[in-house]
Amino acid sequence: MNWLRKHILAQLSLLFFIILSIAWLLIFRSGTTDAPANHIFGFIYGGFSLWGGIIGIFVAREWGGFKSLVGKAILLLSLGLLGQAFGQYSFWYYNFALKIEVPYPGIPDIGYFGTIPCYIGAAWFLAKSSGAKISLQSFVSKLQAILIPAVMLSIAFFLFLRNYELDPTALLKTFLDFGYPVGQAIYISIAILTFSLTRKILGGSMKAPVLLLIAAFFAQFLSDYIFIYFHDLYFPASFIDYFYLVAYFIMSISLINLKTVADQLKGDK
Repeated sequence: MNWLRKHILAQLSLLFFIILSIAWLLIFRSGTTDAPANHIFGFIYGGFSLWGGIIGIFVAREWGGFKSLVGKAILLLSLGLLGQAFGQYSFWYYNFALKIEVPYPGIPDIGYFGTIPCYIGAAWFLAKSSGAKISLQSFVSKLQAILIPAVMLSIAFFLFLRNYELDPTALLKTFLDFGYPVGQAIYISIAILTFSLTRKILGGSMKAPVLLLIAAFFAQFLSDYIFIYFHDLYFPASFIDYFYLVAYFIMSISLINLKTVADQLKGDK
């Protein structure tokens, strides 16, 4: 974790996260659910996804942008974070400015759901850049390629959809209800498969970014699961918001780590 201590962007991200964590704890312990502090926290912590998305765009340039597979992956991760920022701020606007219940499906879902294809594409490009295609030739690798997605899809079904009742009059809602967990299961599966199939050929420089990315994907998946399962308990600066803050922090840190790796590779040349 030396890179975390040496990189200024990592230090700023960690400081931002610590400050927001302390602020959240104070608000949460106060017991308020609709005070100005709750809504201020909801506005500010959404900026973490905006911060990470902007950082990622600059990091992608270090990897060649659209000219390289890793650059494409980072750009898509950045777009995913920016999609989360759009969802967060439009959700906040409904809550604070309009003071009405956030519609579902609604405008925030443009950003929230838009993150999913971005993350799937990012995981796919990262897999290709890591040489996963070469390792898929073995029987064990083929078995992993089947089992890991199957397990993740089973988890998504068990957590989200096992008691689901189809509503033929609400096709968009049905699509999103299935699309969120299934899409997240896909990008987590690809990320885990990438690490599993390439852990011997990734090299020391890329193992940490892939592991951090898996952690970020899991944090996003867990946050969405908690929101769906406990949505009746939601209020600004609730424990649900804190899970999202953690997810955005981990994703931002993973992008900064990729900047460090790019700097190291340039130094080795």
